[in-house]
This record gives sequence, C-alpha cells and structure tokens, in this order.
Amino acid sequence: MISKFNFAFVLLAITFTSLSAQETEQPKLVIKPTLALQLWGTYTDGQQLYNTDSQQFEAVDNRLNTTLHRSRAGIKGTYGDRWVYDFTASLDFVGQDVLSGNVGAFNNTASPRFRIWNALVQHKLSKNSERLYWTIGFFTPLMSRESITSPFKVGAFEKAWSQNYIRRHVTGTGPGRIMGNNFGGLFKANNEKLAFDYNLGLWNPRLIGFSGNSAGTKFSPLLTYRLAVHIGDAESKKYSRGLSFNHKGKRNGVTLAVSGSRQGESDLWDNNTAFGVDLLANFGPLNLSGEWMQLKRELGNLESSATTGFVKVGYYLLLENGKELEPVLAYVFLDGPTDARSQEDAASLGAFAGTDNYFEITLNYYVSSKVRLSLAYTIRNGDEGAISPTLVNNNYFQQGSVGTIQRGNYLGFGLLFSI
Repeated sequence: MISKFNFAFVLLAITFTSLSAQETEQPKLVIKPTLALQLWGTYTDGQQLYNTDSQQFEAVDNRLNTTLHRSRAGIKGTYGDRWVYDFTASLDFVGQDVLSGNVGAFNNTASPRFRIWNALVQHKLSKNSERLYWTIGFFTPLMSRESITSPFKVGAFEKAWSQNYIRRHVTGTGPGRIMGNNFGGLFKANNEKLAFDYNLGLWNPRLIGFSGNSAGTKFSPLLTYRLAVHIGDAESKKYSRGLSFNHKGKRNGVTLAVSGSRQGESDLWDNNTAFGVDLLANFGPLNLSGEWMQLKRELGNLESSATTGFVKVGYYLLLENGKELEPVLAYVFLDGPTDARSQEDAASLGAFAGTDNYFEITLNYYVSSKVRLSLAYTIRNGDEGAISPTLVNNNYFQQGSVGTIQRGNYLGFGLLFSI
C-alpha cells in the first residue's frame, strides 16, 4: 500500500527542502484583479422533449435565449519570484433556458449562485530552473488538453464538450475541480527546438460517503499524469498550467502529449481509468488541435468503455485595420456502447453510453485584446443504441432539470470581455 505513494513522498520531501532553503529578503507581493465575461445569444431549432406517456419525442418551440454563459472574477498574482496564487470565483449559466440547444446547467434563482473556481498556490522549487513546480489547492487535474485550456482561449465558440465527459468520468463533476497536489515542470534542449513538460498529480478521490464528506469505507487516491513533447517552438517559454489554441501566427511547432488518470478500488468500482493522446500544431497562422481519450470503468464482472475527443482547425488573420479574424471548425464526439448488454453494464456502472457528436463552425472577430465577438452555428447528432433513450447517459439525450431530450441545432452570437 505504501508503494502507491512513493512518488508523492519523494516530491514532497524535495518541496519542503526547497522551502527551508529560500532567501531571507522580503519578497514583493503583486495583486492583479481578474474578470472575464462570456455573454451568449442563441437561437435553437429542432429541440425535442421525450413524452413518457406516449414514449415518443415531441418538438418544443424554437427559442431565442440570452445567457451569461460563463464569468470569472478574482485575484491572481505573485509573491516574490517563486510563488504564484490564484483565487477565482465563477458565475455561470445565468438566464440559461434548459430547452435551448447548448449544453449546460442553469443558475436562474432570484440571486444566482457564485462558486469557487480556483483556489491554489504554486511554488517554483528551483530559483533558476523551470523543471519542478509544486501546486496545491482546489483546481482541475492537469490532464487532457481541452480540460486544462481556458474556455476563453479554445478558439471554438464552445469549449469542446468532450472535456465535460472526461471531467465527469475522472472527478465526478462537470467543473472538474477537486483538492490535490500537482508536480510539474518544463525541460528544454540547448537549441530550444525540442522540449517536454510533465505533470504528476495526487488528488482526493470522490467524497461520496457520509453526506459527501468521505471517500467511503474503501479508499484509493486519484492519480493523474500528462507528458508533452514540443518539436520546434515550445508552447511557452516557462512552465504553465494552462494552454492556448491560437498563438497568433508566432509559433511554428508541434506538441504531442499522452495523459490519463487512475483510481483503484473504491466503494464505486474496482478500477476507474482514463488514457488518451492529444495534439497541437501551430504553423504560423494555421492552428490544428485534437484529442482522443478512452474512459474505462470496472467492477467485478462488469466493464464499460467509451471514447471521446475532438478535432479543431483554425486560421489567424491580421486585418489591415489592426483587428484580427479567426475562423474555426470543430468536430466533437462521444462514442459509447450501443448494444443492449454493454449499455446495461454502462448503466450499472454509471458510465456513458450511446453516441453524441456535433460539428461547429465559428468566426471570431477580435475588436481588441480584451474584446472578442463570435458568430457560430452548431449541428448536433446522437444515437441511443439498442435501449430506451431514457436510460442513455450522454449530453445529447439528457438535460439536468428536464430529463430525456434530443438536442437541437443552434445559431450563436457571443461577446467575450476580459481584463
């Protein structure tokens, strides 16, 4: 049992040794307020609602819906040259009509609810090296490219919904935030045309017992990892927890990565794993990215597996008036079991089933570095397989607070404002 934690103990020992050896002069504290607002207008057609009496889907009215789709507000900053902190709150899905085509929860009470999004501290363990950082707090496990890319930097109108499947499979929640530790770093070759970065995480497992305050009678921690190789220009000069899609014509390089997670025996399963590969290729103005990940769960004789991912291509144009244009095409998918027996096993394990895919075309217009306008159209499709759609666990057929649906297509207009 102890061997499962050896890597964490070694890294923690290095961490505390570094902390004790820090310089004695008083570091400077830098405080930076942050704000990002993602405002959407959507028009949905073709949405259908399942009638349990007739056991058929019935059309609902097309609808125009204006939402505060996402917002982030908080403070970030540094303490000296080796400490970073981030405390960010979120206010999402305000005004969301749950019969509109876009995926999401709702937050439409008389006083919409804020939640903690990130609360973390990061320490650079070596003053003159990017090779080892320690981050502790409440944040997203550093695996899966789309999951650790900000929704304000993905290029497409909506963050690929494959990341929602990955987060729910790994952490149990759509936001994907949990408490834990991550150790990561960046290594570069002398010519700086070859580099790699890594992340190793040790996290609290799902707290499902005793009113959501314990992992339960059986305990196994959540382990995550990601290893990325950069050929040509690296994605960044320093180690970074976050990623970008569009480097605005300044990068010529390819990043290939493998990432995944593992949680052993718990009150819910014998094994719960994720494994995948991802890609980012920037060739001047041309941007390509993609990801494929397998989500697998086992309990006794039961086993269920699904795959999810995306492909995106975008092009960056600097206009004569100094404004920027960025068309982006995206295809996102979930492929779960569709035969009756496998779907029954998936339902028993709380795993995803059926298929869910969509194609999205987006045109971004950057008014400035702080303001972006987007116009997009999303075409959705899904297949429930051999069982009733009421039993299929995927986002095409299920909507919180509604039940079983068939999600429609939608035209979207977006305004992104950030400071």
